Amino acid sequence: MELKKTQRVHLTGKKARAFYDKIYERDGGKCIWCGRRIEYGVKYHHEPCGIYRSDEEEKVVMLCPDCHYARHNTAPREAKDICEWYLHKLYGERGAKKE
Repeated sequence: MELKKTQRVHLTGKKARAFYDKIYERDGGKCIWCGRRIEYGVKYHHEPCGIYRSDEEEKVVMLCPDCHYARHNTAPREAKDICEWYLHKLYGERGAKKE
């Protein structure tokens, strides 16, 4: 049996802008970790990150710059758990799923 490779989604242009607006609105324009208001235009975070990142609503969250830094540098395990918890709360097992 051959395994099918999952295609990552990479949006550009108008589709990327519409997607960003949807995520920004879904998360109330706030960081899902600390609750700080995020300036419109600050890039969302992919969870899971790395080779699994994909522009799909069940795989991205809004993080303020400080929490985004913590996710990758000072508190990666805690931040990963928070991002996964949030996405699982919204999308069940599809949230933050590695494919």
